[in-house]
Amino acid sequence: MFGAFEISHYRPTERPNSVRIVHPKNGEEAWWPLFDEMGDPLFPELMAELDAIKAETVWGLVFRRDHEHRRSPAPLPWPTERKDLRYLRSVVKKIVAAAGLRSELSFTSFRHGGFTEGADSDLTDAELRAAARHRSSHQMPTYAKRTRKQLIAGSKKRREERAKAALVGLAASRSSE
Repeated sequence: MFGAFEISHYRPTERPNSVRIVHPKNGEEAWWPLFDEMGDPLFPELMAELDAIKAETVWGLVFRRDHEHRRSPAPLPWPTERKDLRYLRSVVKKIVAAAGLRSELSFTSFRHGGFTEGADSDLTDAELRAAARHRSSHQMPTYAKRTRKQLIAGSKKRREERAKAALVGLAASRSSE
């Protein structure tokens, strides 16, 4: 995202209620809706930030460093000219430490955490693949970690199905009497 998300991708004139996401690894694009069927924003806090950025930025990458660089008075993009994100990774480590989060968290932890949160929220494999732009479910275990919440939810669903089947069986036996 840091090296692929252009300001022109956010709410362009031809699609003012969408954002174009280009997957940096495979180049696949997806137009994500910004509003639900009732017109409520799906990402209100992020949209407020992006609206403010778009009001100030005419072209180029959305996410830029929040400070001047010795080579440029304007904020530079996070990736270097060689598409390197090491500097951003070091900034993320500083943010993790300042926030008092676990030191093993990394730049990629947030992607993995987002997918695990999606799995915990009962998103289907198809919904998770659509978000990740994955063509198959083979990669999903890499991103959506197994959690206690998922095991509990699965157990409850199985018990609910058994209870439904028992009720159907009971109703069928009563109707045959």
